[in-house]
Amino acid sequence: MIALLLLSLNLYSSWSALVKTIMNILVIGFFWVTYQSWPGLLGWPTENDLPEKFYLHAIHVDEPHKVYLWGTDLDEGLGQTIPRSFSMPYSAKLHDAADKAGRKLRKGLPMIGQVSQNVGANTEVSNLEQTQAADSDVIFVDAPQSLVPSKN
Repeated sequence: MIALLLLSLNLYSSWSALVKTIMNILVIGFFWVTYQSWPGLLGWPTENDLPEKFYLHAIHVDEPHKVYLWGTDLDEGLGQTIPRSFSMPYSAKLHDAADKAGRKLRKGLPMIGQVSQNVGANTEVSNLEQTQAADSDVIFVDAPQSLVPSKN
């Protein structure tokens, strides 16, 4: 619809070339912003940092590319948030931990994921915000029964 309006503006309008050029740039910018935000709107996995503690719902390992974790942030409460999918770079250590946690999940045992930072002594402070899962260890532990969500 927007493209049709832009086409009619360019072909049949008597407006100046400057106005037409500005409108073309605005529409291209609109389409670029829409294209960039579309994966987030579809619910695709985020590459943002994991919460420090999260209730683990599911795991998928796409060897050797990514490890996908579905979890709920425990700081916000289990009943308050919807599980979020996180995409993490593949590592053999993470694959092993995820495999063990996945086996427990398939047996019906609830799991909690914890992120511990492995920040070296020579790491700059400006890089601390950039620490992604590559600089972190994800540890999976059994969830206490008080954290297990009730089944309706």
